[in-house]
Amino acid sequence: MTGLGILAFLKIRKPKRFTAMYHGAIVCEWEKRSSMAMGMFIFLGHDNVNDAYARRVLVHEYGHTVQSCILGPFYLLLIGLPSILWANVPTLGKKWREGFCSYYDFYPEKWANFEGERMLKMPSPAHPTEPDEM
Repeated sequence: MTGLGILAFLKIRKPKRFTAMYHGAIVCEWEKRSSMAMGMFIFLGHDNVNDAYARRVLVHEYGHTVQSCILGPFYLLLIGLPSILWANVPTLGKKWREGFCSYYDFYPEKWANFEGERMLKMPSPAHPTEPDEM
């Protein structure tokens, strides 16, 4: 229901573009730089559209969709909140922002990559980019 609420809010705020289903999830491009997933809804940041990296981000965000299905109402507490804090609180994200570790080393992100790759059989952003994608 949370994803549907965000979708309704975005519709009022006129999102940039809605796309078709992505392996059962609804993808919405929005005017934010970051991407996120809530339930069966993936919100793709405008910086992550139409390139090879975007395909990897979709795999990662789809992994969050799988986590949401597994954890149900506990998703927000166990994955959503820690992930949002890791991405947005400077003191928490200091290690990955300064290059000491990857953003995807934190457990919600690592697990999302694992689930997305397992379900879709495609690479996530945690893997180095291929030479032709640079």
